Amino acid sequence: MHWSSPRFLVGLVAATLLVPSGALAQQNPVALQDLVVTGTRSPHALADVPVETLVITREEIERAPVQNLPQLLRTLPGVSATNLDDTLASDNLRLTVRGLQLNEGYGLILVDGRRVHGGLGAHGDYGISLNQIPLSMIERIEVVKGASSALYGADAMAGVINIITRRVPQEASASAGVSYGLYSVLPRAGVKAQDPIRRTAQVHANLGTPVGDASGLLLHFAHQSDEGSDRLAQTTLRDSVLAKWHTALTDTWSVDLAGDLAWSRRDTVPGQDARYDRKLDDYRAAAALNYKDDRHAWTLSGYRFNQDFEQGFEGFQHGFRFGDVGYYQAESVYTYFGERQWLTVGAEAQRQSLDYVFNNYRGGELEAQVPVKENIDIYSLFVQDEIWLLDERLILVPGVRFEDHSRFGSEINPKFSASLRTGAATTWRASVGRAFKSPTIRQLYYEGLYRHGDNYVESNPNLDPETAINANLSVEQLWWDGNLWGSLGVFRTDVKNMVVRTDTGREFNDLPIESFENVQKARIQGAELAFRAGGPRGFTLRGSAAWTAAENRDTDLDLPYVPDYTAALIPGYVTASGQTGVEATLLAVGRQYRNVANTQRVESHQIVDVRLWRELGPQVSASLDFGNIFESNKGDKEFAWRQGRSVVAGLNARF
Repeated sequence: MHWSSPRFLVGLVAATLLVPSGALAQQNPVALQDLVVTGTRSPHALADVPVETLVITREEIERAPVQNLPQLLRTLPGVSATNLDDTLASDNLRLTVRGLQLNEGYGLILVDGRRVHGGLGAHGDYGISLNQIPLSMIERIEVVKGASSALYGADAMAGVINIITRRVPQEASASAGVSYGLYSVLPRAGVKAQDPIRRTAQVHANLGTPVGDASGLLLHFAHQSDEGSDRLAQTTLRDSVLAKWHTALTDTWSVDLAGDLAWSRRDTVPGQDARYDRKLDDYRAAAALNYKDDRHAWTLSGYRFNQDFEQGFEGFQHGFRFGDVGYYQAESVYTYFGERQWLTVGAEAQRQSLDYVFNNYRGGELEAQVPVKENIDIYSLFVQDEIWLLDERLILVPGVRFEDHSRFGSEINPKFSASLRTGAATTWRASVGRAFKSPTIRQLYYEGLYRHGDNYVESNPNLDPETAINANLSVEQLWWDGNLWGSLGVFRTDVKNMVVRTDTGREFNDLPIESFENVQKARIQGAELAFRAGGPRGFTLRGSAAWTAAENRDTDLDLPYVPDYTAALIPGYVTASGQTGVEATLLAVGRQYRNVANTQRVESHQIVDVRLWRELGPQVSASLDFGNIFESNKGDKEFAWRQGRSVVAGLNARF
């Protein structure tokens, strides 16, 4: 049977739902974790997917010298996360993908293919943090860069990051782990942080078991804590529980249920009456009915996400926001696996609900309350065709999504992708697509002035959505029987109607009033390189580099938080027995700016991290991480207290 036949791929997709996570590292020629679904919403082997897709596997997560997800992604070409630290509540407003900030809604964050909101480190009411799921809960991460609104709708302008959680195992298994470490906080503009040596800790436990002949259960618990990286220590805690259930009703029908809860808290600085300045309670619940055979796959699913949040506290000069934000979603997706054509069609109904209050304070006294109560409804239809030509060497993938937005009306977002194998080991990929992004909550929906530091801000209900055209071209090559892999690509994104904050020229209570306008055009273009050499044992070397020019075309200035280059080198070594290994990350980041006026500059810098690990026995392993070994201030010593050197020891056991 040909390896790319529909029967083989559909079988593998079914197998991925049942294979125990510990078996992944033992698979060889076509590893199960190499099957990806985010780029086309249909299953493909990673080497054969027609849309350029980057994958971080469970094994790579376990060997990387990082403590959270944003730092894990920083070695991918086109992703900039070095302005963040390894702490839970690090500000995610500085994280960009191909020059566009995720915290401003330009990239879509999914957990198991479903939208999420907020999270520790998110800024503002619309902010999104990658720090949604602890690393111990993650099976793999799939990253698709470039316009993806044809499949996913609004807010997929820069791309999609799909965080895929651990699988329900086929056999009974359990694991547990603990880590503890210390880290320093570097001075800002010569001012030292108080208590500059701080602590971090994590604990997790995982249990999976079959239930009867046709069902399985997964439970995962994680606890995380640290003391932040600001001038004053602020303890941040997060506890997370994940549960999954899978039942095979017949050979073709199955049911999946999933839910997770997360409680996050950050202490206020000393001297405040309030106990916390951030409180986040999240819950997610999902159910899916699935059908799969050799020719057909169909899923009917429902999803609910809610975040009950408090940001700030009573009397806080930047305001106190409290209430709920969430999503309701129902979706039906059908795929037909033909001999030379795969057709995917889907329909989705989504509601984002906003119900909270923003309290303004002046001199510690309540000045005004600004309510936000909206339901945003979006109904979508999408279709995608995958067509194999030239003896399956050429794959054409046209797709389009129609979306009806309750505020902005109809949007049509087409995309065309293609891949071509010009030899046994050479693959070309290209795509062009349209994307759009609705303005954020605070840009549109606030019903009055809200306090933001030393000014007030008002919404503008007349804003138009932002739109973009994105194009990509890349080539991928294998050498030496797959022991050396390389990829080179170029991209360009043109954004229209970009929303910016502007000074209205008016004042309230002797403070200026700012608002928002569609004034900006932006062009982001660049080149990206990635390579990997070596096998599962001995020396390995991975690396990436990206050059990015992100220009505000109205002012000819650079967009903020976009370094002109990033480069990563990841050498590693695993002994012949596979029991001991070391991996290092050497990161170089070019200069960038903190503000739209380009008056605050972040200098180029380098960071070095190392992880050592060893199998102490058949079921026990230990690790030792050294982060930011040379105490780089990450080019930001004038504007922020930054995390310095860290040492974290970990112990994991499998049962």
